[in-house]
Amino acid sequence: MRKRKIFSVILLLLSLVYIVRTIRIEEIKTAISMADLKLLSLAFGMAFSSILLSTLRWYIALREVQDASFRKTFAAILSGFYMMAFLPPSVGHAAKVKLVGGDYLKALSTLIFGISLEILILVIISLLVFGVSVWKFLLLGLLLVPIFYDSATHNVLQAGLRLIRRINPQLAEKLRNYFERIHFGWRNSKKNPSTFAILLFLSMITVLLQVSGIIIVGKAFGLSVGLFDAIKAFILSTFFAAISGIPSGIGANELGITLALGSSTKSTLVAFTYKFIYQYVWSFVGAVEFYKTVGGKS
Repeated sequence: MRKRKIFSVILLLLSLVYIVRTIRIEEIKTAISMADLKLLSLAFGMAFSSILLSTLRWYIALREVQDASFRKTFAAILSGFYMMAFLPPSVGHAAKVKLVGGDYLKALSTLIFGISLEILILVIISLLVFGVSVWKFLLLGLLLVPIFYDSATHNVLQAGLRLIRRINPQLAEKLRNYFERIHFGWRNSKKNPSTFAILLFLSMITVLLQVSGIIIVGKAFGLSVGLFDAIKAFILSTFFAAISGIPSGIGANELGITLALGSSTKSTLVAFTYKFIYQYVWSFVGAVEFYKTVGGKS
């Protein structure tokens, strides 16, 4: 844990140093003064739409495993932005599951299933746009097997549990209970073909809204961003934030976008503005929702 924190701090500092070196104050002032507020407003609308669609996707998956409330699911999604402001992104995602109620592991598996569909789409796009590599095929395989052949994954886990049972029966029983609840949520999220198709469609639109947001924000500041560059920026931003462990992925997010768009003042401004519109501003909204939800329970 200590090494992880040190790694996160070092990566944050390196990201900020690189980004600061690309900035020219006069260019920032000029770009901000010429910003197209209509396009920035459009980006806000697209960001909110992507949040609503992510909520809808999780809500539909949740209904397959337990009673669900769209309002509670929406509050949990927003609260997740707040929790990721002081927790690593992966931990923030896991923490918000508590707010939807019901069986935690079943609810968690439905959330992970939806996120896995987004990652699957990004990996496929990456293969089409940036070419083939061994690690991409491995990642694609790791996603395709549990998504489409979850029974095979389940059988492998059961074999592992049998080995553990010989050493520690109590631990094996506890793990079996965890695995079965997670598998139940995962399996039911995709059991109904029409539900699976809807979840996949919503994931595709969510990715499209987020990628398009980079293009729109770039246009607002007079920076022309092509579709391929926007896809690359989104993938790098997501990847850097995931491996960094930095709360909200701040710095790592912007580094990924800046590297994809090219080192310049405008690309850095676009990176920070995009992440503010699509993530950081919702941390404040999420704080309100979080304390309303927690306060209502206490």
